[in-house]
Amino acid sequence: MESNRMVMFVTMMIVMVMGNLLIETEADAPPQPSPFKTCYPGCVLTCIVQKKLPKNLWCPVSCIKTCLEPPSSQMDSTNEINHNDYYCKLGCSTHHCASLSSIQNPNVDKVVDCVDSCSDKCSNKN
Repeated sequence: MESNRMVMFVTMMIVMVMGNLLIETEADAPPQPSPFKTCYPGCVLTCIVQKKLPKNLWCPVSCIKTCLEPPSSQMDSTNEINHNDYYCKLGCSTHHCASLSSIQNPNVDKVVDCVDSCSDKCSNKN
């Protein structure tokens, strides 16, 4: 009887140690870049190369719109916050961030930081 308790105790300790190791491993994993950050640089460069003046002046705005994650196509009451959040991010980003980018200098890092700050602002409102 005493040996069964000891085996159970040792087994519980091993499970707890393994759980702690798994949690620490997940915490040490590098953060994934945002989908916007992976999409925007390529979109802007492709747009600038493919379009001629004056249409390529709209590349920053069109790429912000393209690279922001749109809400799912289902329009129901549970999704209303997602739509509000998306349109808030889109409005904030086009108003504040598109002007940071130009044909000569896409300024990708500043635009990404600006869009991230819009995401934070809009998430706090909803």
